[in-house]
Amino acid sequence: MSPSLPISGTMALTAAPLRPAAPCRVASVAWLAAVLVLVLAVLAAPAQARHTPGRPATGGAEAVDAPDDGGTTPGDPYDWPVGVDVDAPEPLPSVVFPAPLPEQVLLPPVTTSFVRGKVARVRTDGKAAIPRGAPKRVRSLISQYNRIVGQRYRWGGGHMVLEDKGYDCSGAVGYGLIKVGMLRSTMVSGSFARWAAAGPGRWVTIYANRSHVYTEIAGLRLDTSPYGDGAGASGVRWRPVVGQRSGFKLRHPVGL
Repeated sequence: MSPSLPISGTMALTAAPLRPAAPCRVASVAWLAAVLVLVLAVLAAPAQARHTPGRPATGGAEAVDAPDDGGTTPGDPYDWPVGVDVDAPEPLPSVVFPAPLPEQVLLPPVTTSFVRGKVARVRTDGKAAIPRGAPKRVRSLISQYNRIVGQRYRWGGGHMVLEDKGYDCSGAVGYGLIKVGMLRSTMVSGSFARWAAAGPGRWVTIYANRSHVYTEIAGLRLDTSPYGDGAGASGVRWRPVVGQRSGFKLRHPVGL
């Protein structure tokens, strides 16, 4: 039988205070936790580097600020190509001229100011002989255009002043329309593509786009371009009709 301890010894053992954990053990646990966090961060970094923000499939906000991409998404329309000087002037577009038309044959020129029928004729002096069978407005329009036939081509001519020393395409077309009261002021060629009524007219048709405009009246074409004209002369002239061409809008004065 083992000897019993004194009561006082038992009480002393029970009431003995607990010793705190050793400081080195706490430091070891903290160090291991720090190492674990560092390892997890290193493992997650490649996955983040491989992520490229893009457009969400459905809804949500679009991520547009990816590292090293300048804040634009791939394929952004405002991205500049690598190696291109954005301050350099843009190269001029290559000009593609239409295929030449077969030479149009005009009726022999006449010497009179008027001709019978509804078709205008070119006179020996280059002006147009007015058809008596055309409406009054058409006859007046041809008469006004006759006043500038033979004038040289001049870029911007006919816009600052109506009576000018030369005319560009829109200045020439606008001249006659203003003189007969069909147009209030000059317009550039692109504006003629939206002027008056759409489609070809019975007597007058205007062909226009952003670069050029001309008009065909009673069987003749008033144009500053020698396209389709065997004579090849420049400036404001009566020329053979060429009809509809690709890239041109067709307009006409209402009623004509």
